[in-house]
Amino acid sequence: MKKDYTLASGKTVELDVTAEVGEILVQFEREDDNEKRYARRRNDASVEGMFEETGWEPTDKSVDIEADYMATEGTETLLTAIAGLSEKQQRIVRRKYYENKTDAEIAAELGVSRPAVTQQIGTIHRALKKYFENV
Repeated sequence: MKKDYTLASGKTVELDVTAEVGEILVQFEREDDNEKRYARRRNDASVEGMFEETGWEPTDKSVDIEADYMATEGTETLLTAIAGLSEKQQRIVRRKYYENKTDAEIAAELGVSRPAVTQQIGTIHRALKKYFENV
């Protein structure tokens, strides 16, 4: 596998690396890109960042614009993640977290055992966790 590497002098060279080292380098690049994106989001979305750039200050100090923005963005990301689940998993999420039904109630509605619902909820949690790790 060929990878570009930038030396301390600023010169970029192409190196041959093993597949294992290549995968590690790709993971490092992904982590760096994610960290840059998160830092950019924090700066772009922060009131402090707006003040530093423009001198603008919100007139209504009782409203936390940054918290509202981050909550809205988090909700949108969560809804996108849920939309990636199967129909059955989406129904379980809706009943469990939006309708506040117990595992037993959900199991009765779906015609399955309570442990089956509990297992599905675990699967859903793992799928959502994986989604958020890659966002």
